[in-house]
Amino acid sequence: MTLDEMKKHLAAHGAEDGVVYSHGGLGGGEIDGIEEIDGIWYTYFSERGSKRGYKAWPSEEEAVEYIARRAQVIAKQFGVWRE
Repeated sequence: MTLDEMKKHLAAHGAEDGVVYSHGGLGGGEIDGIEEIDGIWYTYFSERGSKRGYKAWPSEEEAVEYIARRAQVIAKQFGVWRE
């Protein structure tokens, strides 16, 4: 799955960018994020106005899969996930 496909999938289920995950930003509160820097895909944790715990991934698909799974779990915990 690509980042664009993930964003559409998550949005269709009520999990919006900036609420349960972040694409390149800091998001609202403590959330996981994903971004591409110089052709490398990274995931990170946004907390207190900074990005921490960067992890490089071999491909967009692997980074997206990690964030998509975590975003779904968080959306369900927050009660915003729609089937």
